[in-house]
Amino acid sequence: MRFSVYLRMVILLLGMSVISGCNTISTPKNSVENNSPEVKKIANETVNNPMDITVSIMPQKYFVEKIGGKNVKVNVMIPPGVDLHNYEPKPQQLQSLNDAKAYITTGITFETAWIDRIKAANQKMLIIDSTQGIERIPMVEHHHEGAENHQAEETLDPHIWLSPKLVKIQAQNIYDGLVKIDPKRQAEYQANLNDFITEIEQLDQQISQKLAPIKNRKFMVFHPAWGYFAKDYNLEQEPIEVGGQEPSAAELANLISEAKQENIKIIFTQPEFSPRSAETIAKEIGGKVIFVSDLDENWSDNLLKVSETLSQSLNP
Repeated sequence: MRFSVYLRMVILLLGMSVISGCNTISTPKNSVENNSPEVKKIANETVNNPMDITVSIMPQKYFVEKIGGKNVKVNVMIPPGVDLHNYEPKPQQLQSLNDAKAYITTGITFETAWIDRIKAANQKMLIIDSTQGIERIPMVEHHHEGAENHQAEETLDPHIWLSPKLVKIQAQNIYDGLVKIDPKRQAEYQANLNDFITEIEQLDQQISQKLAPIKNRKFMVFHPAWGYFAKDYNLEQEPIEVGGQEPSAAELANLISEAKQENIKIIFTQPEFSPRSAETIAKEIGGKVIFVSDLDENWSDNLLKVSETLSQSLNP
């Protein structure tokens, strides 16, 4: 009887040992593999260490993020609401270029003045020219009072980011630069570029459809930033400023007369400029001043909103 009880106890203990042994074999090996330093390092490099890319203006941030996705962290030199033509970067902004993998230029005056110091801040940083392959058009400003033969002053217009057609070229240049820095993700950047090009083409089609039926194709602006946009969609901008300065009383009177003759009822101005001249003209012609930014970060939505405003205002 005692032997029978002893035998049953031995069998029970052996069974518990086997079950315990099975449970200890299945988990730890996989746990070590999934949490190994090598696996963690790869994950961190992919997710937590995006490339530091610096651009001049907010719309470029939109373009770079569309193509680079999670692999880029974009810094913008010129903050919203300031005049990009006269901006001077702060010392800490130049210092932050030490970590940048690339600086992407778009041909604005700020870059011309500061590019040597930008390059000197980080000589290993790749300079990507997003304007490569783009033909600039003259930026025509309203003639100066008393200028002989009323000749308009012309400089090359830097506002290429306001043309969807030209942004497709910029996007390709940005893609080429990112692949040069980070060739192992070429396929990912190519897929992102393809998606962005599709977005641009759809935006272009939407704007064309909105602006095609309008009769009066002339609008007034304070600063002549919309030349490429106007060219794309068969419009004409009439600028108010003269060489970056407010118009004189005589020039203002001429602009009011011209606006009445052309039946212009909308005047665009930008947040960084004084609206005084635009408001004076609008009051005299029974029109309205609309604030639009050529530097809006949400590039696609901004151009669509501008086209909707023009469509509503230029239709008789």
